[in-house]
Amino acid sequence: MKNNISCYADLFAAMGSEPRLKIMQLLFRSYPTGMVVNEINKELKIPNSTLSHHLEKLRIENLVKVEKDKQFLCYTANAETMEDLLSFLYTGNFSSDRLWRWAETNLASIESTKILPEEEKPMSEQLFRPIWEKLFTSLGFPLPSRFTQEAITAVKFAQCESLRLKHRYVGTEQILIGLISEKSGIAWQFLSEAGLNLDQVQTEAERLIGRGKNKSMPIFMPFTRRVKEAMENALQESLKLDKNHIGTEHVLLGILGDSNSLGFKILENLGVDPSNLEKKLRSALI
Repeated sequence: MKNNISCYADLFAAMGSEPRLKIMQLLFRSYPTGMVVNEINKELKIPNSTLSHHLEKLRIENLVKVEKDKQFLCYTANAETMEDLLSFLYTGNFSSDRLWRWAETNLASIESTKILPEEEKPMSEQLFRPIWEKLFTSLGFPLPSRFTQEAITAVKFAQCESLRLKHRYVGTEQILIGLISEKSGIAWQFLSEAGLNLDQVQTEAERLIGRGKNKSMPIFMPFTRRVKEAMENALQESLKLDKNHIGTEHVLLGILGDSNSLGFKILENLGVDPSNLEKKLRSALI
């Protein structure tokens, strides 16, 4: 962990140019897969020597990681550094161990508006909601205002499930758990009618993905590529139905549209026919 203000100033300085900000945006969009240099260059259209200079500066400040992928160099955003930076902005003395203990003991009965302890809620709501929304839109998702409160709550529960299992990402399996945990939206109604309950889905998800080994509590928790695609599909489903909002029902349709996702696989493993569920849901939404 960085322990003095000058280090954080260096991080901000490293991102303080338009090309580097665009590079970070691209790498967050592709996280955790990453991008090779040619892919980044194709998007930014800047000389190779200039791109190499920017990437090296970001690497030196530990904002990006680089690994060799066959004959290419692959760059990924360093989520740990971003967590550290956001922690500094949040309090300056962030106690991840304390929040982990809170998460492990309180997630089962968490209220939809209480993702952090009550004494930290005012600052978290004022600071992290704007950051979350900016990250959300910068990664190419629809504006958060499009999402219903039920859908936003489901995403928050999905994030909490990732925290419970100490993972650093939100996958379709966590989104599915979030939809069931929300307990009021259309998606929850149809999943419940299909015979699913929270314990079943949590148990099956943990069987498939196991528990992570994170010892710190992540603040930046990116969505996997399949979740991004599911959310994009949710937007399209909403538009097809002439809606100006994205509800839990559209998010569920987004998951049901990807037979290779873990969310889809969990449904099958628990005896639910995803195709039949999709037909019933679509019929009810017409």
